[in-house]
Amino acid sequence: MVGQGSAIAMGGVGAAQRYRAGCPCYRGRARFCFQCGIGPHVGGRWVGCFHLSLTFTLIASVVGRIGMDATILKFGAISHAERDWGRLAAVHRMGIGTAMLFCSIVASSIFVAADWLASSVYANPALAGPLRLMSLALVPFSLFNLYGELLKAGQHQALSSMIQGAALPMINLLLLYLFADQMVSAGSASGIYLAATLLVLLASYLLWRRSVPSSAPTAAKTLGWRELFGTAMPVYGSAMADVVMTFADVLILGIFVSTAEVGIYTAAARTALLTRFLLLATGAVVAPRFAALHAAGDKAGLAKLAVRSTMLTTASTVPLLLIFIVFPEPVLSMFGPQFVTGAQVLMILTIGQFVNAATGPCGYLLNMCGYHRIEGRIAVAGALLTLSLIHISEPTRLRRISYAVFCLK
Repeated sequence: MVGQGSAIAMGGVGAAQRYRAGCPCYRGRARFCFQCGIGPHVGGRWVGCFHLSLTFTLIASVVGRIGMDATILKFGAISHAERDWGRLAAVHRMGIGTAMLFCSIVASSIFVAADWLASSVYANPALAGPLRLMSLALVPFSLFNLYGELLKAGQHQALSSMIQGAALPMINLLLLYLFADQMVSAGSASGIYLAATLLVLLASYLLWRRSVPSSAPTAAKTLGWRELFGTAMPVYGSAMADVVMTFADVLILGIFVSTAEVGIYTAAARTALLTRFLLLATGAVVAPRFAALHAAGDKAGLAKLAVRSTMLTTASTVPLLLIFIVFPEPVLSMFGPQFVTGAQVLMILTIGQFVNAATGPCGYLLNMCGYHRIEGRIAVAGALLTLSLIHISEPTRLRRISYAVFCLK
């Protein structure tokens, strides 16, 4: 049982790494679908406001969760394997409770500082309302992602993927369809997003409760706070670095240009991210096989799988690459006619994402072979390089900032 628990613990940390890598995929898909819907209704200016407020929420969610994703997944998986439902209850109580506390503090800070952020940092008082609404969505957004990790710990992968991936954009689009006539500003879009996060949180909690056996033998091993945070903190640093690499461009761009230009840039950037989904999907599939082959000492099989997965991601990304480079204006016109001015940005960022896909699932390979600390250092270095390149790229010009991000994506 000890060996089984250790193996699951290693798998839990690896899965936590896959979670971090998959976050941009889920969030990007949600933003892409929702923006396609709101763009024609509210225009580039309000799309920019919405994305700035959404970016604050996504970053604040990672800050507030303080690495509890890894903790809940790891100890939840061990509890399920050992059928220790008492410890699972402790994991739920301590992990969810800690994340709720810190997320509430972060959300309250954003809510109070909304006027200052809108007026002093972004020189756009209209941003204050969407920021407040999105800060209210921070806690339910964080919690339903954590319940997704609890479902994943119990081997309910399909339910976890639905909660963390498909549920939010689907409900967003449904609410958008129902209330299309009321979509007149970023505040309307933010209100719909808040309602969707609350509905997904309710669904995630009910699904998790149904997945836990009501009566089973209980060993009730204790879970200490030191053990809890000892697992959370190493992943937390890497997660924060990933957040900087993913969202720094939007936040910094919002300081220097109008919200309309931010809206155009985010439409192009999130569209380019579609080429990354195939890499993330492939990585999530091959990551457990990487771990198994590494544990068995099969270096030849590991190398063969790495080469094949890289070839797969490269070949499968080529069609999107060609579409986005040859037909950038028609693609961006899905968001509205004013977004076609971002065609060059889309072409540049798409090439950057293609290079990322062509390198294959190297991050998964490092994580699954026990080199997650090295991967973490690479993530931190990449975050610092992202900030440096964005700083020297004259953010008042969209084409140059896209070149800077291209160098890293």
